[in-house]
Amino acid sequence: MFFNEHIIAISDGTETWRQPLTRSKFPLSFVDEAGLGAALREKNPGVVILHKNRAQLDNWSICREMKAEARALVAVIQESSLEPPVRMAWVDDLLNPSQEEEFIARIENLVRVAGANAYFKRRKENGESKSGAWKQFLGTKGFIPPFQVTGITGLDPQVTGNFVRLLASLLNTTATFVPVSAFPPWLAKERWLMPLDCLGTPYCKTVSESPVRISGVSPCRYTRWLASVRAAIERRTVMLPCPGGLTLYACPVCLEFHGAVYPLGALVVGVGRIPLSGELVKIGQRLKLSVPLLRERAGIARALMQRKEKVTGRQLVESAADYLTREVSYRYNIAYQEFVSAAALPHDQVFEGDKNMPAALERAEKLAAMGKLAAGLLHEIRNPLTSVRGFIQLLAEKRGTSGDREREYLDVVLSEIDRVNEIIRNFLYLARSGEFRPVPVQLDRVVKDILLVVENQAELKGIEIVSECAADTPSVMADAEQIKQVLHNLILNGFQAMSGGGKLTIRLSADTTPGWVKLEVTDTGRGIAPEHFSRLGEAFFTTKEEGTGLGLAISYRIIEEHQGRIEVLSEEGKGTTFLIKLPAASEDSVVEGLAAEAVNK
Repeated sequence: MFFNEHIIAISDGTETWRQPLTRSKFPLSFVDEAGLGAALREKNPGVVILHKNRAQLDNWSICREMKAEARALVAVIQESSLEPPVRMAWVDDLLNPSQEEEFIARIENLVRVAGANAYFKRRKENGESKSGAWKQFLGTKGFIPPFQVTGITGLDPQVTGNFVRLLASLLNTTATFVPVSAFPPWLAKERWLMPLDCLGTPYCKTVSESPVRISGVSPCRYTRWLASVRAAIERRTVMLPCPGGLTLYACPVCLEFHGAVYPLGALVVGVGRIPLSGELVKIGQRLKLSVPLLRERAGIARALMQRKEKVTGRQLVESAADYLTREVSYRYNIAYQEFVSAAALPHDQVFEGDKNMPAALERAEKLAAMGKLAAGLLHEIRNPLTSVRGFIQLLAEKRGTSGDREREYLDVVLSEIDRVNEIIRNFLYLARSGEFRPVPVQLDRVVKDILLVVENQAELKGIEIVSECAADTPSVMADAEQIKQVLHNLILNGFQAMSGGGKLTIRLSADTTPGWVKLEVTDTGRGIAPEHFSRLGEAFFTTKEEGTGLGLAISYRIIEEHQGRIEVLSEEGKGTTFLIKLPAASEDSVVEGLAAEAVNK
């Protein structure tokens, strides 16, 4: 048989981990080390399991030999949950039997990957070529199991680096993505172990350059690594005091695959107020740093710090870590699904969970998109807002302290900017479904309202707007403000596609399918290339030089929440039509809505 779901466990019969292993749904054999060779030849197993005490003898020699000679994936029992999950080329997973549910799930994941690799190898030997999203997760022997995924192979380093720099900039402190490692990764030679590090203030930079060394690195870096290890092991946000007096928040970034969680590392950020003189003296003595230099750097840093950082900082870091977790999980799950398709597994070799993957992947895609939206919103608003606030602050400082009306105006503006900053820092809501309270809405009123907003802009651009709203169009159950946002986004897209002028038409009518209403936005612009159709609505995808792709992504999300859909018709050089279809409101809903409106009046 080419592939077998059989599992072999090397055991002397006394181990406590044997009992949960027997609950696995796969054929299982216990053998001693002397009988391992014969069992490998006879059973052709998908997975071999042994204890860490035996595995690590003679520099992991038995694991090395099995990886060199057998197709089986090697899993090692590590009963201590306090050790970091160190990765190595000859071990495919570390299993903790005390967490029984995940223990079994991780074994199942090894078997499913082993099966896909076995069948793909046969196709490869028949001349199949490598292609698809799964290429980035290929190792020397095929698709790598989730435990072997690292921050470099799974996460996009550029995206992760952007998060690190953004967090350091927002909180005016230090931010690092620290990969899972048994030692401070700043000393590592392996590329996949190198941390992404950003020091946001002169104070943090000074502290990190302390001449004191712990395990070869500064106390600042050592403490960040220690916090990341704890976060990865405990799989939760961990707080530790940093050597410079801040609070370190370490949030784990994990790969989630079929009911199991595999830590890849942690985002570690320093949050809180820079300490004052008395504490700075102690810090300087402890770290062997010049106290006057520390005071100077601390003074600069404190001037940059915002209020309530300790409240908002944790939300920011957890949101960023959550986004990275969803992104890497989505990438890996998509890649595995494509690999399974390429391997052409027989129907009886495909797991029940894998057969239902499309729906699960669709949900994962939406979650990943929400993370992108949140990050995009934060990035798009925060950059210009920082500059605006800085200049207004300078203007305010030049005015009198009291009785100056213009100074009062500037103070109001500063207060409002700070309020917006608070909203940005609490952007986690974008990754969740907001409250959606639909009411009966006449879309012709929405169209009229939005035309009042854009008509001046259209006139300046030389664009003619035509509105065609059928009088007998049914109401829809909707949030009017959200529909206005969608319509506004589509109209602005049309304006941008007609830089030399043109015609934009908005049509509203009952759809030919009973129970539906359709709203069309048509422009005479440059159109959309066919290869871009599949990516419309994806956050950060745009063909415009100064665009972010967020407008369409938000629009798609809103229409989905309304149980509707968006269709696109376009021809290059001739224009584009966005067709929105929404379910019409039932008569009962309309009556209830009118009654509620009457009560409110």
